[in-house]
Amino acid sequence: MGPATALQSLLDDPLHAIPSLQVAVVRGGEIVYAQSFGHRYIDPQDSSKNLPVNNQTRFRVASISKLVVALGAMKLVEQGRLDLEADVSEYLGFRLRNPAFPQVPILVHSLLSHTSSLCDGSRYSIPSPYTLLDFFDPDGRFFEGGAHFDPHHAPGRYARYSNLNTGVLGTLMECVSGQRFDLFMEQEVLRPLGLGGGFNVSRFTPEQIGNLAVLYRKRTEEVWNPAGPWVAQVDDYRGAVPPWPLTPDPDAPQGQLIGVDLRSYRLGSNATFFSPQGGLRASALELAQVALLFMGKAPPLLQPPTLQRMLGPQWTWNGHNGDTLGGQALSFGLGVWRFTNRPGQDCPVLGYPRPWFGHLGDAYGLLSGLLFDPEAGNALVYIIGGQGCDPVQYRGYFSAYTRWEEQVLGFLHDL
Repeated sequence: MGPATALQSLLDDPLHAIPSLQVAVVRGGEIVYAQSFGHRYIDPQDSSKNLPVNNQTRFRVASISKLVVALGAMKLVEQGRLDLEADVSEYLGFRLRNPAFPQVPILVHSLLSHTSSLCDGSRYSIPSPYTLLDFFDPDGRFFEGGAHFDPHHAPGRYARYSNLNTGVLGTLMECVSGQRFDLFMEQEVLRPLGLGGGFNVSRFTPEQIGNLAVLYRKRTEEVWNPAGPWVAQVDDYRGAVPPWPLTPDPDAPQGQLIGVDLRSYRLGSNATFFSPQGGLRASALELAQVALLFMGKAPPLLQPPTLQRMLGPQWTWNGHNGDTLGGQALSFGLGVWRFTNRPGQDCPVLGYPRPWFGHLGDAYGLLSGLLFDPEAGNALVYIIGGQGCDPVQYRGYFSAYTRWEEQVLGFLHDL
């Protein structure tokens, strides 16, 4: 069975189907394979109107976005405009402290290593004109009784994965750079690396919107039905460019979005609506450029010592110093997921003899992964555009990840 046939078989599984798949493989610092499968749009009434995925199709790649945002933050570090050891309060313009540990500053690097003691609460993205203070001030609309703070662990050592970390970081980057988050990322990171997408789909051309993948689940009102229809989750624009960035509407039922009028947005007040934690739209081939950057095979966005600093351990699980997401995350660098290849836990490729670096993503049905081994020059990239069954019931055989991810990575590694 060839790789294309093997990968296509994942889409055809009647009990565990996926709607789309995009992959890329790097060997010895060169892209040696890239392929796409399935549909970026599935018409609910007429299958003849379905649109296929191609290698230029972009997906909302979920938390891989965090690694790309970290590149932007480290660009500011290299420019001397951002200090990883500084209190975030120095940049945000207000005093940010965990109320349970008011004397302990939250440092910039802790946002990148998930050791800040910040938590997501029920939401981590809010529209303007709300500001970050609405999360953190007791009088804020989204304070939620302090749900955005870990009351048991002080900032600095205990890791608790939090999307809000990157929302705070994106806002901080606006304060430091003097640029809107989406524009800074385009100018300083994405375009120099050859990535044509971005965090703000209202800046996309009609052609780019037309080749943007819709994410799907076979789930309606929390009920999974593998034999049922694909249900669109996000990015179902039907070819129309939205006039503004969209974010969850706090005053509407779950899943509804609201536009943010950028004309009244106050720079440095709240970049969470750009979804720094997960809103990058990119293709697998574009994500491969990030892996090539760490291998010294892409335009020199950052200096080699900076890239090495990102890969170094900021936090590693010692049995009791963090929440490992069920064994998925045992070590973090600066915006980088460090895979220790522990069997049954963070072991994405069975039998691979060396550690992987990179990041994973999981949101709105999408599963994504960017794994790279800079020393060997190897990288595996996958984007799964939806889930046809409950992922909790389709866990992997040898890792803490899903069976889909194990299968895709196994096929790619064996190419």
